[in-house]
Amino acid sequence: MFKKSREKIRKWVVNVTQAISNQQGSVIVLVAIGLVVLLGCASLVIDVGLLYTSRSRLVNTADAAALAGAQELPMNPEMAREVAREYVLANGVSEDELVIEIGADQQSITVKPRQNVHFLFARVLGFTEQEVHASATAFTGSLTGTIGVVPFSIEEQELLGGMEYVLKEGAWRDEGSTGAALEEDGKMHGWYGALDPDNIPGGGANEYRERVKNGYQTILRVGDRLLIETGNMSGPTCDGVEYRIAQCKNGCTYSDHDLDCPRVMIIPVIRVVSSEEVEITGFAAFFLEGVGGQGKDNYVVGRFVKMVASGELGGGTDYGAYAVKLLH
Repeated sequence: MFKKSREKIRKWVVNVTQAISNQQGSVIVLVAIGLVVLLGCASLVIDVGLLYTSRSRLVNTADAAALAGAQELPMNPEMAREVAREYVLANGVSEDELVIEIGADQQSITVKPRQNVHFLFARVLGFTEQEVHASATAFTGSLTGTIGVVPFSIEEQELLGGMEYVLKEGAWRDEGSTGAALEEDGKMHGWYGALDPDNIPGGGANEYRERVKNGYQTILRVGDRLLIETGNMSGPTCDGVEYRIAQCKNGCTYSDHDLDCPRVMIIPVIRVVSSEEVEITGFAAFFLEGVGGQGKDNYVVGRFVKMVASGELGGGTDYGAYAVKLLH
């Protein structure tokens, strides 16, 4: 009887051992399947995240490069191309991964970088890399609205690069404007007087001086009508212009200046409506050369330059001041 019991125990142990062995085999299969699923999830989370991050960085690079290059348009398209190229290369994109296109009208630049992203976990599923790409276009147009306008002005006319223009001369004179004319001093003269951009009479010398120094800090647009400043304002004019010139620390000239040089100012191009009012028809940029004279003989001289400024753009008359807009 004891012998039969021992045999039963032995068979039971064998059966249990076989069952455990079979379960271990199943567990191994389940673990293998689980590892594949886990690696698939890891590749989905990590490698897809890597793709997203890489493309976001590439989009930001394209945007910034297009905007940087557009600062040189339409004046210098080759410089625009080079500026955009240098920016992209500095952000890890190689020369053969980059395409830069300048529009036929030289008023737009398109930057198209691309890169291969190498996967980490998706390799076990047979995926090694994926190309990501981006495209950004920045284009320029005539400046039609901006903040920081200096309260001088110039009449509608064709503007010539490097030409000296009298931007403010005495005050408004009863004989009215005689139109733009090149006079014996070699400078282009026009109407007389400064502007009162807030259209509230009686702002005073301090308010005017501050606007010459730092520009009018409310947006002005093509089509706005502005009052003409009363009086010569010679003292505040001299103070404001001399302040702007003194702020330039890099020895800028009209032909070689920083984009943000305080000697470069945006002023309205105007049409004289009456002895009290003008209408803005555009905006132009001038490099401040100096100020002189007192009282009715006070004057401000600047040289016309082309530049890109912050502000609104549209299809208005081209007076050499441009704004930039970004498209994807």
